[in-house]
Amino acid sequence: MKILSPIGETIELKTSITLEEKMMKVNELIGKYETEINKNWNSNPVKYFLDSLSNYIVWHKEEEMKNKEDKEVMSHNKVRKLHKFDDKNINFSTLSESDKSAIGLESDKFDS
Repeated sequence: MKILSPIGETIELKTSITLEEKMMKVNELIGKYETEINKNWNSNPVKYFLDSLSNYIVWHKEEEMKNKEDKEVMSHNKVRKLHKFDDKNINFSTLSESDKSAIGLESDKFDS
């Protein structure tokens, strides 16, 4: 991950290290640029620098958890489709008897 320091230098941060190592690196960088941070607290370069450091920590994933997701949680898009009418999806309950039989469904099973 690349970030810009408050004085405009590009800093390369390793992403394949542990959270503790990332915390040590962040504390080291804050200490290194402490004068610039305190002097120019409200400037955009300092805000972006601190924001980048916080994202570096917040978005940390352990190596064994990478590329894994919670399969029980639905995406925002799927939840939105559940709550709104989507003309691309047709509920089985809204099909006519002839449509149900055309796709091989027996309407008796769904009526009860």
